[in-house]
Amino acid sequence: MEDIDQFETLTLDLRPDVVKFWPKNDQYAVVGTYMLLEDEPSESEEPISQTRVGSLNLVQVGNDGMQIIQTVSTPFGVYDLHFADQDNSIDERSDAFAVGTSTGSIAIYHLAPSIKGDLIFPHPHIHHIRTIQLYPKDILITSLALRSRGHIAMTLSNGQVRATNVCIPGLDVPMATEIMQHDFQAWTCAFVRHHEGDHRHYGLVSGGDDATLRYTAVNVSQWPELECRDAVEADDDVVEPSPTIPWVERKIHQAGVTAVLPLPPSSDTSASTSTSDGFLLITGSYDDHIRLLHCPNIGRRQVLADEHLGGGVFRIKLVERTTRVDPGSGETEKSYLLIVSCMQAGARIVRLCGRDGQWRFVVEAKFERNHGTLLYASDCQHQLDSKGQRTIISTSFEDKKLFLWKAKTR
Repeated sequence: MEDIDQFETLTLDLRPDVVKFWPKNDQYAVVGTYMLLEDEPSESEEPISQTRVGSLNLVQVGNDGMQIIQTVSTPFGVYDLHFADQDNSIDERSDAFAVGTSTGSIAIYHLAPSIKGDLIFPHPHIHHIRTIQLYPKDILITSLALRSRGHIAMTLSNGQVRATNVCIPGLDVPMATEIMQHDFQAWTCAFVRHHEGDHRHYGLVSGGDDATLRYTAVNVSQWPELECRDAVEADDDVVEPSPTIPWVERKIHQAGVTAVLPLPPSSDTSASTSTSDGFLLITGSYDDHIRLLHCPNIGRRQVLADEHLGGGVFRIKLVERTTRVDPGSGETEKSYLLIVSCMQAGARIVRLCGRDGQWRFVVEAKFERNHGTLLYASDCQHQLDSKGQRTIISTSFEDKKLFLWKAKTR
């Protein structure tokens, strides 16, 4: 197992719970925070109201460590954020990102480029575009999932999983269609693309505090209020309606399901039956396990690999995927490199390997210097450094710290 080669800390004003490197220039990362403020109890002894505030912090990572470039205070706590790319545009401006908030809204920001020749502030800066109020302000949007042309799915603290479109011209507050309902708070969701024979389909999978995994087919043509006006243009996202029956998985996870990561589909079936029948899904749970599931179009879900990581698996980041052919046997091996945020247990670099239909998780490195504080999120720079190491930022909630660490992977 690889050792941690570098370790530095940076203390924020509020508690960090999400971090994402800027895809355009990964010397910068955006860190979201929140803080719970409790009002003083009144003489009537009515329930204490809860108010959350937060911030977005632009952090620069260099050879000498980390520094805060900009802090934008927000009237809400930040629960999740995702950068959009060319396939998942959420605004006409480039470099936009969406924020799931503690007040029932989605906030859209972008990183405005630095002004050429500005020697005083030669950095990009966070700029607020708009905030879309979708729900009452006591509803938390706990996670977001972005798809093409402004489609965003989200999980809510009331257990609902909903979807909307933030790119409909002239519509300030779009509709949000209910897709699924968990018994308790919903934590995570993801769009899934899978195959049935020669046909490709889309679905939505989610997890929540009820320890269930839920799936339903997604057919945007059935949601007129979600369609963009240019959605008739042909591209790779045009797929046929899925005949797959919605399902609920109640038996695999022993606690809340907090992370879902569908593996990208492939035309190569030598290492995965999911490419021709359903899909493969990595899940994380409060029960401290990371699992690989095969979710067929028909039939029961099957656990293909399972690893106990010592702490609640809150987020899973896919770093890279590789495929190689064994020159001796001719067998194909698939490999997925993951960074896993394990709450009180710290972070793990985990590799998922699949060969001849057999899968296993291998822990390649451990970061445990958070000393039991809740580590909710991690992200890494896209490129290796000059020593062939990964540069990673992880968050530490209670003590308001960011950790910068490096590890070499095989």
